[in-house]
Amino acid sequence: MASPDQERLNQIRQSLADGGLDALLLLYPDDILMATGMLPASTHVAVLVDRDGRVSLVTPWWREAFVAEESWADRIDCFDWCKRGCEVDPDRAVIEWLRTRRSGQGIEKVGAHLQVHHYGPNKMPSECLTYDRIRAELPSIFPVVEDAGDRINQLKSVKTSREVGKLKLAHQVVRAGAQTFYQVAQTGIREIDLATEVHCAVLRKATSLGIDYVFCEMPQITSGPERTGIADTLSNHPTSRRLRPGDPVLLELGAHAEGYWADITRVTVIGEPTELLRRLHRAVLDAQAAAIARYVPGVSTGEQLCEASWQAMREAGCEQGITHFLGHGLGFAYHEDRPTLGPGEQRPVLPGQVTSIEPGLYWREGGRPVAGIRVEENVVWGSRAGEAEILSDYYRGLDPPDGEF
Repeated sequence: MASPDQERLNQIRQSLADGGLDALLLLYPDDILMATGMLPASTHVAVLVDRDGRVSLVTPWWREAFVAEESWADRIDCFDWCKRGCEVDPDRAVIEWLRTRRSGQGIEKVGAHLQVHHYGPNKMPSECLTYDRIRAELPSIFPVVEDAGDRINQLKSVKTSREVGKLKLAHQVVRAGAQTFYQVAQTGIREIDLATEVHCAVLRKATSLGIDYVFCEMPQITSGPERTGIADTLSNHPTSRRLRPGDPVLLELGAHAEGYWADITRVTVIGEPTELLRRLHRAVLDAQAAAIARYVPGVSTGEQLCEASWQAMREAGCEQGITHFLGHGLGFAYHEDRPTLGPGEQRPVLPGQVTSIEPGLYWREGGRPVAGIRVEENVVWGSRAGEAEILSDYYRGLDPPDGEF
């Protein structure tokens, strides 16, 4: 049994008390990871966390031993789905378990994530399942059912000390991929082959660290003026294009280690970078620093931090290259619901929240693309003004690293 994250359980208990709820019902992988410390690795896993912080869980029978070892659930129940000779409807099994727990624990008022939002390449088990039948039955099981999606997303957005430690492990994993990117990005290699080398490096590092469950999205590699010039879009799969002297080359790399995500971007140049590329790169790094310097915990909004980064790039004479917002929440998912660092985001950024900071410049001259330059870090926002711990605090230069990465 995993050691309970008491900081997390206390946060859930406080949230339940604030909302007058008896329990939270959790059906989705990132929500379950938050409340149990375990990536479910199967569909039809359901969790109830009550106002006393007790965690009850139901799982298909083949996951029972893993759940007992990997989670801190106080109670684990199973059902015989896919067992030979048993024709079990998994939705019905979860519904009946909820009826039993409702009467056994005296749960009257339950909160659940009734609207599901996934953004970006999550690729987790059950991300495409909405559990409509289960959600439709909830009013017949519990006297009061509330949509607690906002409450759950807010809980997930503020990470505990244990969760930050898990995120640091994920960033060790992607660091290996970034290091390989700089080593292998050379004249003549195809984007797809470079992406494969990066991908393999991530998996090898995860294995060396004893990580049981890793997922690495195929690294996005873009090279050359035209391809990096559109690298602010979401569809940048690697191609058979070969890297050429003078090419800017962008790596977008997202991976999770046991459910905890890292999401970074690095950029290099094949050969000697031009003065323009160095100027754009410096402007991007200065924009990151400006956003961190602008931060006041619980006061600065996502819009204000984004504006600080944009202003730094404007002052560097790079306004025409600005095309996208500054960052997004992450941790339990590749892109979390909050906080967003961008226009219109009026919620204050809080200590313990984790976001990317990824200013980019996509430069054109004479109507033709020259280069896209972006550097993406993941940070834990701190408790003091201007304080942010950079989880991805490793090499971010344009030239291949000379010495320790």
